[in-house]
Amino acid sequence: MSDLFNPQAADASVSGLLSPGPQELSDLLRGWRGSKPLLVCGGGTTSRCASDGHWTLDLRPGFETRSLVPAIPAIRIGGGCRMGEVLDHLATQGLTLPGGLSGLPGLGYVLTGGIGPLARTNGLAIDRLLQICGVWGNGDPFVLDRSDDRHWRALCGAAPFLGVVTEVSMATSPLRPLWIEQGSMPPADLPQRMLKAESSPDCESLQWHWAEDEQLRWLHVSQQPAASAVRIGGLHQLPSLSGAPSANERLHAEVIGLLGPAAATGWNDVMPALKRLMRSRPHPGCSLSAQQLGGATTLVPPQATAFVHRDAVWKPWITAMWPAGDLTLRARSLSWLEELWALLIPICPGVHLAQLHHHLPFHQRELRLAYGDHLEDLRDLKARLDPNGNLPAL
Repeated sequence: MSDLFNPQAADASVSGLLSPGPQELSDLLRGWRGSKPLLVCGGGTTSRCASDGHWTLDLRPGFETRSLVPAIPAIRIGGGCRMGEVLDHLATQGLTLPGGLSGLPGLGYVLTGGIGPLARTNGLAIDRLLQICGVWGNGDPFVLDRSDDRHWRALCGAAPFLGVVTEVSMATSPLRPLWIEQGSMPPADLPQRMLKAESSPDCESLQWHWAEDEQLRWLHVSQQPAASAVRIGGLHQLPSLSGAPSANERLHAEVIGLLGPAAATGWNDVMPALKRLMRSRPHPGCSLSAQQLGGATTLVPPQATAFVHRDAVWKPWITAMWPAGDLTLRARSLSWLEELWALLIPICPGVHLAQLHHHLPFHQRELRLAYGDHLEDLRDLKARLDPNGNLPAL
């Protein structure tokens, strides 16, 4: 797994690697007797696509479908594709999807929600799904559309716990240029900039990244021309928000995503404590970032998908980072993450479960904050669709 984009997963001492074809996957899951949970690698950017002592199901070799369905218009995407590849392919046809800030993730980006810079007008990536194909944890294959309310709702936000998705169909949109502005600012300016963003038109969004004591980077994306902005062809040409990682250190990390409503004044209230925590980061790679949603994402009823936080306007995410093999600094960085999380809970009470943490002590807390009242229904489905616990636990 040395070719993975996530160094922590790439460095794992895995039990083995499985790359079944479409016809073999059902039999593999139905008869699986190896270590559990079986981990799944699509894009290869999550820390839990490979882990010590576990087998990894690598979808990249056998599930790389990228085929347009012009009549809808839609695209069929295989479970082994990275979103950047999909956006590049669509751009050649004058089309696009609501992608994210990075092109590296695979279908996990879509199936856990899919928040991107155009979410305020285009909605979440799961809102563009037309069909989902795969195999439940018990080995039974499925092909679903929105007519199957219960299973569809569960797959749109909680798919990694229930089945292995091998292909989806998604509605596309015409490709349009974007206008971007980038810069840096002192943390004290952040609440006011967030307040301005909260009242901005839905065709605009704000993203920011805080990894230095006294400065944070911001990225403003607009679908309307602006005199001071730089024109790009679309999301496939979006610049990096956080910059390039250090090439001098092999770094491991864990990320937790939060969700909260419009609360710029709340950010102002926590800013003194937030500054203290940022100054005490255990490692320079520890960071806090955020992206804006709302608008179109709020128009879908909370009960329609497992992404229940439809009132969310901000998604902050906390990154805990440490040098590979440094268990002391790992413990300190994860403790720092939880302390920062506790500070933000009053203004960001929800969780966006875009990374799996069933190996960490706060996994059950994450599940409750991610799925709310929907969690018990998901557990009922889990007991029926993955009774042997082949996939990560709920």
